Amino acid sequence: MRHLNAGNKLNTNASHRKALLRGLTLSLLEHDSIHTTRARAKELRWWADHAVTLAKRGDVASRRQLIKLLGSTETYRQGENRVRSAIGRLFADIAPRFKDRSGGYTQIIRLARPRAGDCAEMCIMRYLMSETGSKKGAKKEKSAAPKKKEAASKKVEAADRAPKTQKSAAEEKPATKRKAKSAKEE
Repeated sequence: MRHLNAGNKLNTNASHRKALLRGLTLSLLEHDSIHTTRARAKELRWWADHAVTLAKRGDVASRRQLIKLLGSTETYRQGENRVRSAIGRLFADIAPRFKDRSGGYTQIIRLARPRAGDCAEMCIMRYLMSETGSKKGAKKEKSAAPKKKEAASKKVEAADRAPKTQKSAAEEKPATKRKAKSAKEE
């Protein structure tokens, strides 16, 4: 039994699994969206959410914990540190998006086509879109609907207030029927 052994092994040893998840997390932080297998995305979900949770704190200790979590990988350019630039982007762009959200920062979207070589289930792993933008759009839609209802009710009230006159049967019929009748009479 696997008591207290959480997570999927991904058919690798511990060091390879840790390096794989570090690399996927860095790619997700740099690009906001990545294509990967479904099993890797499920494992990556904890790493990505934990990184945002640490960044939301915004202190030096959480920044150091992120460096420890993601490692200190050098890129192909001399002097540029991929981890530090990703952490800077996380603190500046990604974490402020989720200031009012208490978890579940990522989304896994399953793709219809499996990978060509081994038929593995593929998916897109991405951070959710901005919370503030979706709420503003919803408020605009809600406020527009009552205005239309108010305008319609004002028209009905105005029609009720207008003096009522008795109309003949010919006046109540639509204009197209009147034209047809007048053409027949001539």
